[in-house]
Amino acid sequence: MPRRPPSTLLALAAALFALIALRNGRVGAAPALQTPEQFIGFRVGADNRLVHWQKVVEYMRLAAAGSDRVRFRELGRTTRGNPLIVLEIASPDTLKSLERFKQLERRLYFQNGAPTSRERDEIFRQGKVVVLITCSVHATEVGATQMALELVHQLATDDSPAVKKVLDNVIVLLVPSLNPDGQVMVTDWFEKNLGTPYESSPMPYLYHPYAGHDNNRDMYALTQKESQYMAQLVWHDWFPTVWADEHQMGSNGARIFVMPATDPINPNVHPLIYRWNAILGQTQAAALEAAGKDGIIHSSTYTNYWQGAMAWSGWWHNQIGLLTEVASARIAAPIEQQRAVQRGSGPIVRARRDDSDPGPGSHLAAPTDTTPRTDYPRPWMGGRWTLRDIVDYELIATTALLDAAADRREAILRQIYEVNRQTIEDGRTGSVRAIVVPVDRQQDRREAAHLVDRLALAGVEVYRAESSFTLEGTSYDAGTFVMPMTQVFARYAKDILERQRYPEVRKAPGDAEEPPYDITAWSLGMLFGVNVDLVGTSLPSSLRLNRVQGLVRQPGRVSGSGPHFVFEYAGPDTAVAVNRLLKEGAHVSLETPSRFAVDAIGRDRLEPVAREFGLVALSAEPPPQGVAESRVPVKAPRIAVYAAWTGTNTDEGWTRWVLDQYEFGYTTIHNSDLREGALRRRFDAIILPDQSPREIIAGYNGGSIRPEYRGGIGEVGVQNLARFVAEGGTLITLGAASDLAVDRLPLPVRNLKRALRNEEHFAPGAILRIQVDTTHPLGYGMAADTYAFYNNGPFFSLLEGFGSFKAKVIARYPNQDVVASGWLRGEEAMAGRAAVVSVDLNPGRVVLFGLRPQHRAQTHATFPMLFNALYTSASPVSMPTTDQ
Repeated sequence: MPRRPPSTLLALAAALFALIALRNGRVGAAPALQTPEQFIGFRVGADNRLVHWQKVVEYMRLAAAGSDRVRFRELGRTTRGNPLIVLEIASPDTLKSLERFKQLERRLYFQNGAPTSRERDEIFRQGKVVVLITCSVHATEVGATQMALELVHQLATDDSPAVKKVLDNVIVLLVPSLNPDGQVMVTDWFEKNLGTPYESSPMPYLYHPYAGHDNNRDMYALTQKESQYMAQLVWHDWFPTVWADEHQMGSNGARIFVMPATDPINPNVHPLIYRWNAILGQTQAAALEAAGKDGIIHSSTYTNYWQGAMAWSGWWHNQIGLLTEVASARIAAPIEQQRAVQRGSGPIVRARRDDSDPGPGSHLAAPTDTTPRTDYPRPWMGGRWTLRDIVDYELIATTALLDAAADRREAILRQIYEVNRQTIEDGRTGSVRAIVVPVDRQQDRREAAHLVDRLALAGVEVYRAESSFTLEGTSYDAGTFVMPMTQVFARYAKDILERQRYPEVRKAPGDAEEPPYDITAWSLGMLFGVNVDLVGTSLPSSLRLNRVQGLVRQPGRVSGSGPHFVFEYAGPDTAVAVNRLLKEGAHVSLETPSRFAVDAIGRDRLEPVAREFGLVALSAEPPPQGVAESRVPVKAPRIAVYAAWTGTNTDEGWTRWVLDQYEFGYTTIHNSDLREGALRRRFDAIILPDQSPREIIAGYNGGSIRPEYRGGIGEVGVQNLARFVAEGGTLITLGAASDLAVDRLPLPVRNLKRALRNEEHFAPGAILRIQVDTTHPLGYGMAADTYAFYNNGPFFSLLEGFGSFKAKVIARYPNQDVVASGWLRGEEAMAGRAAVVSVDLNPGRVVLFGLRPQHRAQTHATFPMLFNALYTSASPVSMPTTDQ
């Protein structure tokens, strides 16, 4: 090999050091950072211009390379492989000692025990306020991601006293996009249609690969990769004191919502969190007013109660969680709105969220909420609204927040310390002093492990008891999961596991209750089908506990040499094992009661599956001839999941996620597939996710919709679904899609919900009790009495006079005490009614789910009913069809 000249070696060394510096997020000396406008070639927020996610990431890398105030870190890769990033921004001296300040923040949140008085005083004197800013979790809400470019440039280059104050007192954690996959999709879609007749054509698919708009509703189930990265950042790594999540809303009314939100409040949140929400939110409002901005509203629309939004999950973690919602443009295209004549003096019209898109060239109607008042002193009167306006509002609000955090540094640290101290003290003296999850008294032990794994990911300290113990007269075995309430995230553990009781909200005495903004129940133990005990007695001082680290696997084993094995069917994890065995070529069948039988596979191939999924597989004699004939053979079903081109059906995305996680193969089908027919040749089961029959049949139409995405399945698609069932297929309908089957096939079933007005029956999201027929194959693997999630779906009664059609109730609501957690108006209307119905049409079948069996991938307790409907669709054996 020839020797390289010294100049070449020096060049290589320089390049290597530069590469190392870039990988560490900075370099020692670099050219001055370009402005965003210089870098991208246009002003941020310019009409009809968007910065692609790859360019955003590139600019953030350059900022870290060119400034000693910025560090770049990749948290991980998203569902589609894009980088999810965070920037750590502070003064150079702070960044040089960043690990020290991180440890101070961890001590503020009582990690590894309470800080000593010396440590506490050091936190107050020298600690920083850690402020997390997260942007554009909903990908069509593009403004915050675009704004982040200018924010970073300002913090990285501005030498003004105001910026220096922020950098000296605050550590900024900036996540420019919580949904990079969606940013890529939305940007590409917008640019594809720009300058065509289809500029306002809605994107025909979800802007998160699975969750769509629900991606910020995933911060307690933590199913998605992006949610898990955030949980790791905020509850294991940095513990930010302030978390601001920046969104957009509809275009008709106010220009920006800032905190505080509206009633009711949640009793598990410390009052100081609500106070600081108001202080910091009103600081943002004041800065916007000072800048002459119109349309700033607070205490409207969004409630202080629910566990739904991204930053609001911080409330139960003693973090000040803020939300801003800025009025939307048409992605990057401007909107024109007719102007109101004058500010009103009549009755106050409360703002409601409106996400409608007026389309290019059209004018929105004039605003109707134009009455000045305390929460909306300078109403928006209409006019032109652009992406640049969104960027300006968000930049003002964000910099005002950072300025306030810097000014109130010590007060925030002292008071958050007090919130954390009181939380732990309440765990010693409060009504709930420990939460206990017994392993032995569960329908499925594995779900107990999944439950505490989700809690641990959310920062809750979960332990296992080394020995048996007794609390309040109940004995618990060794290995029981225990959460002492003397921990800083006790409020979260209590709120996420107890029954929710939504408070009454009335405008005046005698008025009807105000309906909630969003779901009202998230009792995760119920959703997972896990029994949880909240106890008012402190744990025995002698009880030794071991901290849980990672998912606790249940032991599995195989006894005997076969060739016939049996194992219990209890809970959804068994489905993964069954699907693996089917792929291995095993013969699998469902036996009564709730038991799988496996043949044609050796012990050596069964053992790895049993160990991984906690199965106890026993060798058994093959059943006698008569019993063998009653078994239901299980084959890998050929599944289709219908996806409309409406682009907003998150239920379809969650259905795909559940099928992927539990290793069911499936094909996504669209309108053309259903119109073409020949469905039975390809599929055993077709799933219609929760969607109105009108949207399924008609879809979206109009000249502004791209031609390839217009319309729905049409009448021919309905006929082909009927033919699919007539030829022996299984049609599975979720939620509102059940009405299509009930009306158009038709079926001997009536949807009782349709006859009721919202004033008579309404449930934006509650957990209900259900009773399951576990002797029916669709009820196998289920507990006889369990819980289900309900969200204004159908509930059914059975009809007579349909000849050979046989309907069977698989799950029903009890005759009383239907609501297990949350809020529901008109409970008596659904008492005793059917929640899940199977209709045998000979030879095909329709399974109607009025409840939400896979709601946001949280409802582990009801997954098996959906899985059973799929498994039995591929079975040549007729299902039991006893009338009920």
